[in-house]
Formats: sequence, structure tokens, C-alpha cells
Amino acid sequence: MDSEATNSVRRVDRVQAWLTRRADTSLGRLSLQWFRCYFESSRNSGCALTVYSSLSVLPAALVAIAYFHPSQDNTNVFADRLVSHMKLTGTTASLVQGTFGTASANALAATLTVVVSFLLWGVGIGQIYQDVYVRAWRMERVVSVADQGLFAGFFFLLTAAIALLLVATSHLHRSGLLVVVPVWVIGSTGFWLLVPSLLLHRRIGWRALLPGALMASLVVGGTMAFSPLFLAAPLNANGKAFGSFGVVLTTVGYAFVLLTISLVCIVFSPVWARWRESESGRADLG
Repeated sequence: MDSEATNSVRRVDRVQAWLTRRADTSLGRLSLQWFRCYFESSRNSGCALTVYSSLSVLPAALVAIAYFHPSQDNTNVFADRLVSHMKLTGTTASLVQGTFGTASANALAATLTVVVSFLLWGVGIGQIYQDVYVRAWRMERVVSVADQGLFAGFFFLLTAAIALLLVATSHLHRSGLLVVVPVWVIGSTGFWLLVPSLLLHRRIGWRALLPGALMASLVVGGTMAFSPLFLAAPLNANGKAFGSFGVVLTTVGYAFVLLTISLVCIVFSPVWARWRESESGRADLG
């Protein structure tokens, strides 16, 4: 028993030594700073963003599609895209169609619902993102009454972006990767450059924001592209087991993953800037 305990302790010591060596590298220091910055800046904001977005942004995007879609009919774009992208069939596909049915069938009631959800939850989304950016960049929070209008504008910008994404992907997914990838990278990078620039009152330049914007575009886009590999099975299983309730919960879980990834990526820009400065100082000392 003593020899086994001694061997276990030695294995633990070797693992700790290996981790210490890996952490004491340029890439290791970047990873640790990134990890620490995310937890210090987000403070579990992913959960709040998921709840607020599910209750306000997604319904607003569906109403916008119902009103402004060129076909002007019962365009269940979100459900159609979800079914085709996840390759859903049978009962689960029918549940998705019924759960996320378009708002055009009852536009007045859907519009009133969106107005109420915007007032209750929509405005808070911009404030959550602003708080994360301020903490990540270690800036002093500037409280302004005009920020409420800024948060409202961010809500409509995010809603329009999601609505355009749903409509565009339903038309572009047949065009191939040569069309979809450049459109996504350009549009998504532009969005993640514009958002912090507005929420931080243009106190940070676009060049400094570019690493996080590119990271968010690539990682979020990659997660969405490969989502059928990890989402289709639980979506089908939960749809069969729990009906529309299971479909909604699985979709909300998927939204939580995407929003958390977006938070992880947007804090990368200040981490990258501080890491480059610290590594330059190390080189000068060396």
C-alpha cells in the first residue's frame, strides 16, 4: 500500500510539473490570462443573456421576419432552417414547426408580446454586454441616461442581425461554402466590431477590437456549422420524450452555448492587448 501511495504521489507531482511547464510558456500565459479575464468579466452573464434573449430577441426576430419577409405569407423561417440544418424528421420535425410557428398568423398579438418582452427584458441585454466589455477592458463605468436609448438600439440591432441571419442562411446554404463563409465572416466581424464600439462610446478603436471580433466570428460560426453533430440527437430524443417542452429547452440550451461562447470570445481583445504588452516587457528584460 505504501508503494502504491508513493507512486500515486509521484504521478501527481509529475502532472503538476508538466502543467507548470506548460503554463510558463507564451501560449500558456495567454490561456491563463484569457481564462481569468472571462470569469472576472462575465460573472455568470451567459445565463442572464440566455433568458433575456429567449424571451425577447427571438420572438422579435420571428415577428420581424413575418412582417418583412418578401413572400409576405406564413414564413416559418426559423423552424424550417432548424429542421433542415439539424436533419430532423417525423414527430420532432412537426414539434419544431409547431413550437416555433411564425408570428404572421396572429401579427397583432405577436407584436404586443414583443413590445412587452422588449420593455421587460430586451433593454437589459445591451447593459449586460456593456458591463462585460467595461470589466474586460478595466474601464471606469460611465453612467448616462442616454445609455437607455443605446441599449434599445442594441436590442433592435441584435434582432435585425438574427432575423437577417435566419433569412440569409435559408437562401445561402445551397450556394456552397465559397459563398457562405465569406459572407458570414464579413457580416459577423462587422457586427462584433460595431457592438463594443457603440457600447463603450467609441473609447476603444476598431483595430484593438479586431482580435475578439474575428475570434467570435470563427468560433461562433464553427459551432453553428457543426451543431448537427452534437445537437440533432438530443433534440430528437427530447422532442420524442417531452414534446414541445423538450424542443424548447434543448433550443434554449443551444442558445446558452452560443451566447457563452460569444462572451468568451469578446473578452479576447483586451487579453490579447495586455498579453502582447507583457510579452514585450519580458523580451526587453531578457
